Amino acid sequence: METLQTIKTKIEKMIEQNNKDIQNTEAELIKANQAVSNAQEKLIQAQKEIDSQKYVKAKDELWIAEHIREFYDKQLTTLKKSPLIPYEEFHAMIKDVEKLANEEQKTYFELANEKIKEINKLGDKALEKAQSVDALLKNIVKELGKNNEDYKKTKDGAIISDLYCGISYKPRHALYYHQSQLEKLFNHVLDH
Repeated sequence: METLQTIKTKIEKMIEQNNKDIQNTEAELIKANQAVSNAQEKLIQAQKEIDSQKYVKAKDELWIAEHIREFYDKQLTTLKKSPLIPYEEFHAMIKDVEKLANEEQKTYFELANEKIKEINKLGDKALEKAQSVDALLKNIVKELGKNNEDYKKTKDGAIISDLYCGISYKPRHALYYHQSQLEKLFNHVLDH
């Protein structure tokens, strides 16, 4: 079974080979251009010397050099512009990469979901402790303070609203306040 890494390595090798082929072809094209220039110079020289044998030989060399240059020019265009893999393989590779990536992302999601479950358990414990503290505070007001109105005011007579309206514990950092949001988030992702 292929992995994202094996596909990446395969792609990198194909790109590297294509780049090498382009460099080699460019080098051959430079040589071919030089051969054309040399053949043209020989042709001019043969004309100056009025030597038909040198002229025919130079003309043959020029013809060969021009065709070699044309070959490498077409080869370079093909290497630079033609796809490296067939259509079917191209689309199959994209499908495989997306499938493998989705499986990998699902693994991360499942790990995060386990952490959320742990956080929810902590949130349940935190809620239980907060409810226990709330009951304890209400017990202090009701049983120890006997719901005395004077105890619900400051010594200066100002009303302490938390005591007057019914005391309840409101933690500064309440994990359980966020539990439902986390559950909604993960349920939403699971549904899609």
